[in-house]
Amino acid sequence: MMVLSVSKFSLFMYQVKESHARLNFMATDKDHYRVLGPTRNLKDTVENLYTAVHKSLVMAQEDEPIFLNDFLPEDRRRRYDFISGIVTPCKAILFTHTGGAHHLHFLWRVSDLKTESDLLSEAHNIVKGMETALPVYHSRAMRRDFVQSFGRATGCKSAFLRGAYYRLTGDSSAASTTKEAEVDQRVSRILDDEDPDLIWDLRTNNDGRPEQYKDFLQHCQQYINAAVETAVDDRRHDVVVGSDDVVTHLATALSVRDLHEQVSRRCPEGAAIPSVQWLRIQFWPRRPTAKSASRYTGRLRIKFMVQARQLRANHIDAHYAFALFRYEKEFGIKFRDHLNFASLDDKHTIKVGEPHCPVAAVERGKQVLVAKGKKLAVSDHDFTRLSLSPSVALIIDVPESIEESFHRGKVFVLFKENAFHPSSPRRHTAELKEILQGLGPVKPILLLYTDGGPDHRLTYLSVQLSLISLWLNFDLDFLCAVRTPPQHSWKNPVERIMSIINLALQGVGVMREEVPHEKELKRCNSLKSIRDMAEKIPELREEVIHSVEPTVELLSTLIQRLKLKEHSFQSHDAASEVNIDLLWKEV
Repeated sequence: MMVLSVSKFSLFMYQVKESHARLNFMATDKDHYRVLGPTRNLKDTVENLYTAVHKSLVMAQEDEPIFLNDFLPEDRRRRYDFISGIVTPCKAILFTHTGGAHHLHFLWRVSDLKTESDLLSEAHNIVKGMETALPVYHSRAMRRDFVQSFGRATGCKSAFLRGAYYRLTGDSSAASTTKEAEVDQRVSRILDDEDPDLIWDLRTNNDGRPEQYKDFLQHCQQYINAAVETAVDDRRHDVVVGSDDVVTHLATALSVRDLHEQVSRRCPEGAAIPSVQWLRIQFWPRRPTAKSASRYTGRLRIKFMVQARQLRANHIDAHYAFALFRYEKEFGIKFRDHLNFASLDDKHTIKVGEPHCPVAAVERGKQVLVAKGKKLAVSDHDFTRLSLSPSVALIIDVPESIEESFHRGKVFVLFKENAFHPSSPRRHTAELKEILQGLGPVKPILLLYTDGGPDHRLTYLSVQLSLISLWLNFDLDFLCAVRTPPQHSWKNPVERIMSIINLALQGVGVMREEVPHEKELKRCNSLKSIRDMAEKIPELREEVIHSVEPTVELLSTLIQRLKLKEHSFQSHDAASEVNIDLLWKEV
């Protein structure tokens, strides 16, 4: 009897718990939860409508909300139909927050094994975690008291006091008048861009006054139309809703700063040049439906997007390897005036297209500057015979304390043809020697930090002998070489430089020139077969090297336009066989 009574009481408590869970979600009219089941065999029209939502939902982790408003159409009726008819490929929860002037919709993926009551209980906890990010609305009296109290004491203008109130309290209430809303929008731009010159720019662009930067915008548009011709990513263009305009993906300008510099050179002497931040807000917004889109004018149909993702794995010796790197950095700080600290790595191979068939210098999937009305078709996956390997060296400016950054210094990039100038420990050492000699008198201490690739793996005898030859050639007092643990090359400081180099390589189509022995070269389907053919035809070696020289010059020119803080990137030639042999003779 005791067991039966306890069992009945347990069942009763479970039913009470489920009843309370249901009441929690039915008692409020402001928050609405909706459980969406998985939908299979979607029609093409429905699948195309929700493709972006489905991709974001699948890529997000379980119980990780995505902001559905970023995917909604601009038209109000279409937004309602979009939310009402939403379908998902997996089980999900749709949460709608209607506590303000606009509805906010959130969507997240959930487990198929949980009951509806458990899902709603977890949804309640998820929404509690989002409460700090949800908009808050204060009364006008509260804002007025704040502005009057602090305005009398500080003498600050009311527009900036309102901006401070909005940012400190998170108030999302609308402005009292249309003019006040315009002033608040300008103040928000000034605070976001941290550009006091923006005040003058906005005043001179008022209606009825001559536009100060009209000539600059004209030269900027001419530069886009004439010079920007590349578009190598998955989406070739964006259609502007409600017009026939097309925003195509653009990559000639490496960055906003570079675009500003390129256009400034085109302007006549004495022309008014705006700030970089002013130029940025003339772009087309990345997400036209987002709130931040109101800060962009869209006068230049270009936008800048760079996407970077890294996969980091765990390793049993990661802690000890990182400790070695810390010891090396502390040693470098102690003797910073007497040493050179170099971080070395090779970037991903660049394919070189066949004559009259350029291929993209970087793989697809990278988003770059986008522009209006220009497209260029380049081959992304066509067969190529030749390739280049960029070797990157960062000569670190050693800081004065361990808390400061070790990602500052001078960057050197070398492009090597892989068939006859392959990467090797000997070649890396010879190139490092030329770089250090170009910096001036060689210091008695040399510190190296590299990844664990075959060209830098310290357990290999070829790497050890190469370092010994460099040590003997420079007559060093001390040489220390440390490597990253396996699958942790992201720790190498020079890895931070690779994303900057991508700016120069994106949107570039590269190809080689024809060679006298073109028929023989086309019979080769691999680097090994090219080398074997060069043994039969000795002239082919120099012909292949000369055929990629224009490509190397093009990439080197783009690299030299990049900067790491105040230092411009430098490009060097690959080490010749003569220099490699001279260094190797030291051993």
